[in-house]
Amino acid sequence: MKQTIKSLLAIAMIICMVFTVVGCDDAATGSDPVAAGDDFFTDEITQNESATQNSDTQSTASDSKTDKDDKDDKDKDVPTENKIGGKSWKEVLASMPKKLRGTKLVMYNWNTPTEYTGAPAVMDEFTKQTGIKVEWRTIAYATYFTKLPALVASGENIPDLVRATGPIVEFMLPYEPLQNIKYDFSDEAWDQDIMDLYTFGGKTYATSLKNTHVGGIGIMFYNKALIDEHDMEDPYQLWKAGRWNWDKYLEMCRQYKDLTGNQGSNGEGNMSRYLNIFGFSGTLKYDGKKFVSNVKDKKFRSTIEELCDLYNEEGLFGFGGEPTFNSGKALFSLGTAIHLRNKNSYFGNLKAAGTLRAIPMPSIPGQKTYYVPWGEAEAYAIAQGAPNSEAAPYFLRYFLDGANYELSTYFGNKQNLEVYNWCMSQKNKIYSYGMPGMGVHADKDKALELATSDQVNTIINSNSNVVDRYVKEYNDTLKKLK
Repeated sequence: MKQTIKSLLAIAMIICMVFTVVGCDDAATGSDPVAAGDDFFTDEITQNESATQNSDTQSTASDSKTDKDDKDDKDKDVPTENKIGGKSWKEVLASMPKKLRGTKLVMYNWNTPTEYTGAPAVMDEFTKQTGIKVEWRTIAYATYFTKLPALVASGENIPDLVRATGPIVEFMLPYEPLQNIKYDFSDEAWDQDIMDLYTFGGKTYATSLKNTHVGGIGIMFYNKALIDEHDMEDPYQLWKAGRWNWDKYLEMCRQYKDLTGNQGSNGEGNMSRYLNIFGFSGTLKYDGKKFVSNVKDKKFRSTIEELCDLYNEEGLFGFGGEPTFNSGKALFSLGTAIHLRNKNSYFGNLKAAGTLRAIPMPSIPGQKTYYVPWGEAEAYAIAQGAPNSEAAPYFLRYFLDGANYELSTYFGNKQNLEVYNWCMSQKNKIYSYGMPGMGVHADKDKALELATSDQVNTIINSNSNVVDRYVKEYNDTLKKLK
């Protein structure tokens, strides 16, 4: 096991450099610089979180109510889209083995609990309901990919539950297949879409709840104040009227550029996220059995050519790095629903001004399938050798249930919650494996993003053997999964 993890660490260092993984993008080139001490990127710490130890000012009294009538009333206030099917959390907790009472559950994440508005009170209530004490520990995102596998390999202080680092096969090695856990994850409450995403070789390595508010779907953002200031059409109203598509999006970006001289869209990972809505997961994809290369696909190349012209010929979009969206200069940005959360540090200026709005990714005219990017694909896994793995499903069933939170302010406003729920409900979700082999995010080499359309084929051809090497490495790693 230790030798396997050593190999994993070497791979992880490479992958974190070249992958366009949403979380890694956010850390390196996010359009909102993160101040020291923000919850979003913390140094490694150990926390015994509770509502009293780490107060969450946005949680409400209803987060910690214990009276049955109050709980029932709160359940009725949860939007239909966020109601969990299958067995209720009350039924699940009632069926919990008595031997788990008085035990401890250790969880690792790169966010602190306060990033999830109301979570400290929810954790306290879970402890009251079950007798299980939850110890939430954080590792800064920049080192999460290496420190977590090393921790599991050490055989000491192994966590029980961990925030999964995306459905990347290299990072599944420290996780225990859910099929090995004594719990029925086939219940309707569990999100089979996210579980399918984390399934390799017939074994599932992470899970989440269906209809949970704790998800990382890909979403587009816009600044409502700029829409009003320039008397432009509201993208939300266009979407509700069935008129929100790629052509309309480009039209609005051009209109905004003409009015202001600023680029219409600025956000991290533009190339990969735009490729998602055209149906591509990057230079490679997982077909359910193995990884294969996309680079010989003619539509893949022509789509990149189109994007390069929009970037570099027309100057219509911005790249990541400069916080032009948060500072009120760009009209749109791309990202993940995690950035909508009130306690998340991204887009702080727009949240404070109440002008941050969500909109689904635009549809592509003439394309039969509508794709929604997964973004961070937030899910949870059980570490190999976890001392209290049996308690993990009971905590997740309670922690991820919107009935235990005040959802009306979780994403800032009703529109953002509505858009989040709609995007999460879509069937054709696609995960970005980024552009490995193309050098897009290796150091300062952004070969494709800086290319003109007539340079695309040359760049792809000269790097196709590198993509093939990644495909082979990923498929070799598949064989190592237990």
